[in-house]
Amino acid sequence: MGCCYSSENETPSQDPDEIKPLIPHPNPVSKPPNGTDWTTPSVPSARTDEQALLTSILTKTAQNIIDVSAADSVMMEQHEYMDKARQYSTKLAVLSSSLPQKKPLALPSLTSQPHQVLASDLVPYSDVQQVSKIAAYAYSAISQIKVDAKEDLVVQFAIP
Repeated sequence: MGCCYSSENETPSQDPDEIKPLIPHPNPVSKPPNGTDWTTPSVPSARTDEQALLTSILTKTAQNIIDVSAADSVMMEQHEYMDKARQYSTKLAVLSSSLPQKKPLALPSLTSQPHQVLASDLVPYSDVQQVSKIAAYAYSAISQIKVDAKEDLVVQFAIP
């Protein structure tokens, strides 16, 4: 295995499980010491190796799994439940007191002196007419926008 800065010959830091194949080669071929014949190992030894590997994988998996179904079977007495609830409430109170308190957000104000805005002169009628005229032109321009359909948006596929 390795990472981007490792090389193939760096093996001292690697775990032996990292380089061991999960499934052995189906027909491993070995040469006897005299070099005359090629023989294949017996199938039962490969099967036991596979079984041992499967057992080790299952054991590692069982160690890393937390069984949450067993949590419901633990019956707690009422006083134990009340003690835990009190402990959680105490911890929550301690933690919430250490957090900075947020102020409730006030409504946004456009001015700090609203009474001066309300007491000021009205907007001139010519300004109101100009804004109304510009809004009417914009509405007219938007209503004149037309889409020319060149082809259908939804096309039926011919499925034989």
